Amino acid sequence: MSARFFILLMMALNIIYNAVLSHFINIQRQKPLPASVSDVYDAERYQKFLSYKAEYRKLGYIFLVLNLLVEIPLLLSGIYPVIQHICVENPYRIALLTFVVFFIPSTLLDIIQSWISTFRIEEKYGMNKKTNREFIKDLCISLILDFAVTVALTLFLVFVCEHMESWTDHFSISWAGSFKISLIIAAVLFVFFALLQGIAYLALRLQYKFTPMEEGPLLDKIRDLQRDSKKKVKSVFIYNESKKTTTKNAFLLKLFWHREFGIADNFMNENEERELLAVLSHEIGHLKHKKNWQNYLSYGMPVIMFILLVCLIHQPAPIFFLSKWVMDSFDMTVVNYTIIITVLGQVIGPLGILLGLFNNSRSRSEEYEADREAVKNGYGRELIKTFKRLSNDELVDVNPHPLIETLEYDHPGMANRIAAIEQAMKAAEQK
Repeated sequence: MSARFFILLMMALNIIYNAVLSHFINIQRQKPLPASVSDVYDAERYQKFLSYKAEYRKLGYIFLVLNLLVEIPLLLSGIYPVIQHICVENPYRIALLTFVVFFIPSTLLDIIQSWISTFRIEEKYGMNKKTNREFIKDLCISLILDFAVTVALTLFLVFVCEHMESWTDHFSISWAGSFKISLIIAAVLFVFFALLQGIAYLALRLQYKFTPMEEGPLLDKIRDLQRDSKKKVKSVFIYNESKKTTTKNAFLLKLFWHREFGIADNFMNENEERELLAVLSHEIGHLKHKKNWQNYLSYGMPVIMFILLVCLIHQPAPIFFLSKWVMDSFDMTVVNYTIIITVLGQVIGPLGILLGLFNNSRSRSEEYEADREAVKNGYGRELIKTFKRLSNDELVDVNPHPLIETLEYDHPGMANRIAAIEQAMKAAEQK
């Protein structure tokens, strides 16, 4: 099987996977809502929710087909030897030009889809406040940062691969030497992903205006919520989300060096104070989260990846095999690292799905735990009220199919979540 055919096969499996999920979604939405969320929508609003989701699903199908119409001809074309020739067989140029060839059409389609989502669907259902100017500004910030990050990571990986043979004296290196090189690579990647957090924070600051919350009773209450938490959040900001959308949010931003609460101005203006304190209690619950076996197991994944890197440096035969397979499949005589990384991503795709299942399960468990913190602080009813209001306002699927929730959701479905809060409240009342 050639690498081209393998990628096509994985595309087909992905289409089948999404079709199966869509089938289960349709089945679930024909069922009545559970008692815990039966009052979120009245009959008219629920029909609006169904129409809203149907429009998004239709849009998704259209752009799935359009992406395939772009990707498949590119995949089957003879453009890769041409790229190699244009780049004078320079591996850095080859990797970057290949990335650009794929990046431009897929990005254009993403922009069109995003514009339709914002100014056709979201605006139709009363959830968009963005102007075209705001849309373009946010788009430019996102594109520039994404492009810069991807190019930087690509160049680093090409640099490592191009110099690995000389660093290892033609791969005749001891296990200790492989460990040292792997340690250096891991350290650089750690710094890189730490910088990514900073870049994401910068993007957020460029897209919204953040204003510190004024001293007063509300800020005192927020501080009081943290009285028995070892980790504190000193910075509380209000940001102008109402300028772009009717969506209301309050979040805890955690960086390696900084923590802050971000509260949407429309949340402040349209929700009660106790509802805000309920959501922040939940966020503080994340700060107080006690590590469990799932967390420690997730920490083991980077260790496994590091060990794999050590082994591949010492015994690189699998990488040589992958490289030759890809080069032969795409009629190239010089390594194209962009294509190799793409194929490698497809090869390890099943592992990514399993890892995603585990991470989603761990995340849902942590959300339940954080909800119990709000119940402990006496805000259980307000948390339920807030979730129901936000679900109605944002046309949320409050009763996802159990299979979809397991596979796709990193937060619990609203029906299960509210039922768990109610159970925690009953348990607290019985004490």
